[in-house]
Amino acid sequence: MQLPDDPILRELVPEFIISWRADLSTTLPALVATQDSNELYRFGHTLKGSARQFGFAELADCGAEIMELARSTQWDALDEITQRISQYLADIEQLARSHNLPLPQSSATNM
Repeated sequence: MQLPDDPILRELVPEFIISWRADLSTTLPALVATQDSNELYRFGHTLKGSARQFGFAELADCGAEIMELARSTQWDALDEITQRISQYLADIEQLARSHNLPLPQSSATNM
């Protein structure tokens, strides 16, 4: 895993991390609670696209998996994917910190 080469994308990595952590802790649980397959598909599609734009292929793959789960309404499988996404975000955060990108101190504990 590496940070994007594009300086504008690299500058946006902290916001990417914070935003997706928030979505994992609020938006995704709300979708699970309502079992809204269409919105879950959209959530996965958005994750896939934004992660791919930053070059985070493993995270983008998780988005594609969520899209598949939404199609097949396999709600129980979301816990495992959510854990993987959380770990990928932690890995990206660690990488960002090693490159001195500004992240709030509490970012790692927002999940």
